[in-house]
Amino acid sequence: MNNGMIYPQFFKPYLKLNLENINFPYHLSYKFRNSYNNLPLDPYVHNKTRYRRYANYDIKLVNKYNPLFIVKHNGKNIFTQNVNDNRNKQREFKLLENPCDPFLIEYLRYISKLLYFNKPFDRINIDVHQVRQITYPEINSHNSPEGIHQDGADFVVPALVFNRYNIRGGVSFVYDEFKNELNKDILEKYDFTIFNDKELYHYVSPIQYYESDGFEDFGFRDILGLDIHIIE
Repeated sequence: MNNGMIYPQFFKPYLKLNLENINFPYHLSYKFRNSYNNLPLDPYVHNKTRYRRYANYDIKLVNKYNPLFIVKHNGKNIFTQNVNDNRNKQREFKLLENPCDPFLIEYLRYISKLLYFNKPFDRINIDVHQVRQITYPEINSHNSPEGIHQDGADFVVPALVFNRYNIRGGVSFVYDEFKNELNKDILEKYDFTIFNDKELYHYVSPIQYYESDGFEDFGFRDILGLDIHIIE
C-alpha cells in the first residue's frame, strides 16, 4: 500500500509531519485508536497517570530499488535504554493488543521508508510505545520526568498524537546538541516529529486537567512513540 504517500527530507535537523498531510491512509487507525481504552497501568509510574503497552519489531529491507520492507513482530516484551539514568534498567510491559494491526504495520513501513530515503540501511529495530497519559483536577501527568533527554536510540519519534481530551500543556520541545531550544509546539491529532536522537535532545511538558470537551473529571493524551535502532 502506498497511496501516493509523501517522504520529505528531514535532516533540518528535525521534521514535523501530520498523517493527513503526507497522504497516509489514516483511516486505518480507527481500530488502533480504540485500543487505547484497553491499556493497562504502567507499573513503573506510581501515581497511576500513565497507561502503556509495548512491542518490538525487526524490519528488513528486501528491495532497495523500489524500497520495500518486511516488518516482523518478535514478541519481545522487555525494554531497555542505553542511557545514564534510571531508565537503563530492564522494564517489562504488556504487549500491544494486536501487534500486527494494519495501521501499525503500515506506519512502521512509512517510517522505515522515510528514514531509508534520508539514511539508507539494511536492517533496523524499532521499540513501539503505546501510551495514554491521564490527568485529574489535582494530579498532572508527566511523560518526561527525567527532564531534557535523549532516549539511547539512533532516531526517535517521541510522539504520534491520536487524542488530546480535556487537557492543556503537553508542549513538545526539541533542543540542539548543547540543549539550546530549537522548537516548541503542541502536537495535535495525527502530528508527529522525527529526528536524530544522537544529535538532538527533547522534552514534553506535563499535561494538566482542563475541562474543555466534556464534563468528566479527567483528561488524557494518547500517543505512539518509536525508538529506532539501525542494525546495519
